[in-house]
Amino acid sequence: MKQIIIGLLLAAMTLTGCKKAPAPSQEMTGMKDMQGMPGMPTAGADTSGVPLDRAEAARLGITFARAAERPVRSSVRAVGILKYAEPNLVYVNARVGGWVERLYADYVGKHVEQGDPLLALYSPDLVSAQEEYLLARRLKDDTLAASARRRLALWDVPSDQIDSLETRASVTRTLLLRAPRSGALTEKMVIEGQAVKAGDNLFQIADAQVLWVEVAIFEQDAAAVRVGTPATITVDALPGRTFRGSVTFIYPQLDEKTRTLTARVAVENGDGALRPGMYATAALATAGRRGVSVPLEAVLPTGTKDLVFLNRGDGRFVPREVRVGLRGDSLVEIVEGLRPGEEVVASATFLLDSESNLAAAIQGLMLQMGMGLNMGGMQMPAKEGARHP
Repeated sequence: MKQIIIGLLLAAMTLTGCKKAPAPSQEMTGMKDMQGMPGMPTAGADTSGVPLDRAEAARLGITFARAAERPVRSSVRAVGILKYAEPNLVYVNARVGGWVERLYADYVGKHVEQGDPLLALYSPDLVSAQEEYLLARRLKDDTLAASARRRLALWDVPSDQIDSLETRASVTRTLLLRAPRSGALTEKMVIEGQAVKAGDNLFQIADAQVLWVEVAIFEQDAAAVRVGTPATITVDALPGRTFRGSVTFIYPQLDEKTRTLTARVAVENGDGALRPGMYATAALATAGRRGVSVPLEAVLPTGTKDLVFLNRGDGRFVPREVRVGLRGDSLVEIVEGLRPGEEVVASATFLLDSESNLAAAIQGLMLQMGMGLNMGGMQMPAKEGARHP
């Protein structure tokens, strides 16, 4: 950094773009005498910008990068609440009226596998249908037997129970209702001994292998999110773990109050670690826009403009104003001011900016001391009252 400061001091003390100037003052004569010293610039040398030695820059943590045309990708962060995926919910209901004689699924939250018994239902209509089927079999009336068997099947009597009825040649008192799919009981609307009617919902079973999280996307980010956009899901209850998902649906209407668009993200939950009701944060990886870009740290905002420090080609870096566009997670689009292949300082640009400001301060100090500097072809007057030979 000492070398950088010295270089800036020399840059501040060197006349650039000079016109024919008046006779030099004593201070300026002394500066000319210094040009022959080691490390001092030669007469006429262009010392604009900041000289930067690569080895010294590496020690200070300064890195370099080249502008290139590539996609500028960003991620949209949104929050939501995990819930069961609606296609994985199923109701178990009674197809025939009767009474619950035995309840196997006896509490909410119980996990059942597909085919597990849920309850045993006694139904007089079911008993009559079984007797009709057995009578038709004894009479060898295939038409009547087929009709009775179809009726039993429509009442959700499994085919293995019908075959067992035929083998036994005797009716069973109850119908065994089985789980149509694996999952957890999220609703239970029946107790043992209860009378039920045809069409009554008895249980709800939910499979948590895939969960949904509906996230709110701000209006300005809505155009970047599409169906199929990959998402990374995190929850506070499981720090350090991430889950993969993707956007499966985007609601067509914007919420007028919050000015947000709701997107549905499906999340794989193979080990069951995620629970419905958890708050989740989704990072949606947008497709991005292709353009000339540099690392985010390469652009130095000054409040009124954005600067980069550009390699002039001789080891000196000069500030250049640029116009930025889309800001991604690691890159920023340069709409104007850079061409592909140009090298810029990629990090610690604030160090170079501070040195540039230091050079300006040194120039101001020298003017107050009576040194007449010609900056950019404009002759700066010496301090009032200074004597000239």
